[in-house]
Amino acid sequence: MGLGRSGLAAASYLHERGAQVLLSESQPREKVKPDLLSKLSTLNIEVEFGGHTERTVSWPELIITSPGIPPRAEVITRARSLKKEVISDIELAYRETREDGGKSLPFIAVTGTNGKSTTTALISYILEFAGRNAPACGNIGVPIMSLLDGRPLDFLVVEVSSYQLEYSPTFAPFVGVWLNLTPDHVDWHGSLDAYIDAKRSMFKNQSLSDYAVLNMDDSVVASTIYAGEYFPFSVDGECATAIQGAYLQDEFFCANYGSRSRVVCHQSEVRIIGKHNQENCLAAISAGLLAGLNEKEIKAGLTTFTALEHRLEYVATIDGVAYYNDSKATNTDSTIKALESFPNNRVVLIAGGKDKGTSLNELVQVVKKYASSVILIGEAKERFERALRNGGYSEVYPVDSLEEAVKLGGKLNKGPVLLSPACASFDMFKDFEDRGRVFKELVHARTK
Repeated sequence: MGLGRSGLAAASYLHERGAQVLLSESQPREKVKPDLLSKLSTLNIEVEFGGHTERTVSWPELIITSPGIPPRAEVITRARSLKKEVISDIELAYRETREDGGKSLPFIAVTGTNGKSTTTALISYILEFAGRNAPACGNIGVPIMSLLDGRPLDFLVVEVSSYQLEYSPTFAPFVGVWLNLTPDHVDWHGSLDAYIDAKRSMFKNQSLSDYAVLNMDDSVVASTIYAGEYFPFSVDGECATAIQGAYLQDEFFCANYGSRSRVVCHQSEVRIIGKHNQENCLAAISAGLLAGLNEKEIKAGLTTFTALEHRLEYVATIDGVAYYNDSKATNTDSTIKALESFPNNRVVLIAGGKDKGTSLNELVQVVKKYASSVILIGEAKERFERALRNGGYSEVYPVDSLEEAVKLGGKLNKGPVLLSPACASFDMFKDFEDRGRVFKELVHARTK
C-alpha cells in the first residue's frame, strides 16, 4: 500500500522473488511522480490507483504498508479485522535477512524525534570511511529493500521513524540507538503514550547479544526498558564513571568500552555544530565501537563528516552575513536546538510555515536569548508574531515570501541569517527539501 520509493522497492523485491504483487495507491495516477510511474511500468504487477479497494485488504496474505498510513485508518482497521498481517518495509527487510543457523545481517537502527538523519548518515560515513560496507537507508530516503540485491554488506544503518516501528512487530536491531523524545506525530499515533511506545518497541525484542544505545540526558529515553545490553551516552558527562558508555568531558568526546577509557577527539575537530550534534556524535561513537571500530578509525570519520543538506547547512557569506539552511527543522524543538548552536552570535531567524499548533512558550524564551530579529513567513506568522510580542520580544518582521525574508535578513545585518522554520512546509512548498533548495537558490542569487 503506497506507491512511494519504499513501496516501489518492496514491490520490485517481492516480484523478483516470485510473489504475486498488488500495488495499491490512494492518489490518482496523474498525481503520481513520473519517475515512479516509469519504474513501475518495467514491472509486470497488478496496480490500482485512486484509493484502496476491498481487494487490497481481502486478497493478500501479507500487506506491506507505507508509513504514511496511520494505524487507525479505515483500510488498516479493515485489514486487521480480516486477520491480515500488516508490516513495514523495515520489518520485511529484517525478516528477509535472518538466516536459520547462519550469520544474519546486523542492523544498526537509529530513532528519535530529532537528529535521526544526521546520526544515521554519520554512523554510515564512519563505518564506510573505515572500510566497512554499511550503507544508510530507511527513512533517510534510500529504500531499505533496494539494498537487498545480493551485494555483500557488513551492516545496514537504518533510520527508523515511529511510523515504521508501529508496523515492525519483531524488528530487533543488533545496535538500536534512541536519540531523544519530544511531542511530535501525536495525531498520527493517537496519543503521546502511543508515540513513545512505538519508539520503545525497537528494544523489546532484542537479545542479550544486541545493544541499546540510549541518551541518558533525556528522561523518557533513559527510562526505557531494554532486553539487550545497555550502552548509554551523555553530553553532560553522566557516563564518565560507567563501565561502558560515551560522554563529553572537558570538551573531548570519550568512551568507556572493553575495560578501558578512550579519547576520540576534541569537539573543535568536528565540523557539525550545536549541542544536539554533540549528542549525535556520541551516539555515532557508541555505534562505531559496538560495530568493532577503534577510536582512531572513528575519529577519522567523525572529523571529516559535514552537515547534511537542510540541517544547519552553511550556504554562503554575503557582505559579511552568513546564511544557514536548516529547513529540516519542522518543529519548535529542532529550531530551539538550531538557535542554541550559535552561542557566540545572535542570529536573524527566518521562521514560519504550516502551523503544527504546538506550544511556542519555550521557543519564545530561546528566541529572546539567541535571536537579534525574527522574520516570519507562511500561515503560522500571525500566531508566531502574537506569541513573540506577548512574550516581550518586539524585533519581529512578518513578510509575504521567502524571497522577501532572505533580502530583509541581509539588509538588517544583525548576525547570521538562519532559516529554521519550526513549521511544516506544505503551505508554500512541496516539502522541506523544496523549501531549503529555494532558500539556497535565493542566497546564491544574491551572491551573483
